Amino acid sequence: VRPLRYDLTLIPNVTAATFRGEESVDVELLEPTTTIVLNCSEIEIAACRLDLSDGSQHEPVETVMDETGESVTFRFDTALAPGAATLHLEFTGLLNDKLRGFYRSTYTDQDGNERHLATTQFEATDARRAFPCWDEPALKAVFKVALLVPEGLTAVSNMRVTRESPAGDGMKRVEFGETPLMSTYLLAFVIGDLKSIERRAPDGTLVRVWATAGKEEQGRFALETSVKLLRFFNDYFGPPHPLP
Repeated sequence: VRPLRYDLTLIPNVTAATFRGEESVDVELLEPTTTIVLNCSEIEIAACRLDLSDGSQHEPVETVMDETGESVTFRFDTALAPGAATLHLEFTGLLNDKLRGFYRSTYTDQDGNERHLATTQFEATDARRAFPCWDEPALKAVFKVALLVPEGLTAVSNMRVTRESPAGDGMKRVEFGETPLMSTYLLAFVIGDLKSIERRAPDGTLVRVWATAGKEEQGRFALETSVKLLRFFNDYFGPPHPLP
């Protein structure tokens, strides 16, 4: 089974240090199989369904979690034919304090108050702690991320925000553009009371430095240096930076 595209929605609860998630993964079944195995660690699966290109839907007859092997195996009662399919999953997890996967970080704000933010560190093999996935560098895919967060907080991910809409109960849904084809460990997102400073590089690329509110100006040197470096590397390597 080869992943092609992840459509991922995550709903973190920073106060409770938990999160809920939903994902639809477009996959290619390369050969007949009765099992689908993904990397998964410290996550509980709430629901699973596989939609085949012929319109049929299949639910696993058994779900086997292997915490030692950091995997989840879905077993089906019939052989799945090769071709396109979409795997739908619902799951829950913990915002851990291990500085890896999807975790909660604590800091002191400008007024001396303790604050929290939720952030990620997936390199090298910890995307599996945020969502079930094929957490192997060679199994590249496209990622479409949406985050449901409190209205007063900011959400940042790899791509630009494409849509922001009310989600009720003081929450908002923040949707990001599709990433290029890439490895799972390159995916990232942060939710918190964040502010940014920005400049456009000579080629038009928008460069931002994000920080907790009140500390954004401390990123000024990083911003100026990054713009200079981007121009240098564009000239040095020839092809321009491919992202917006």
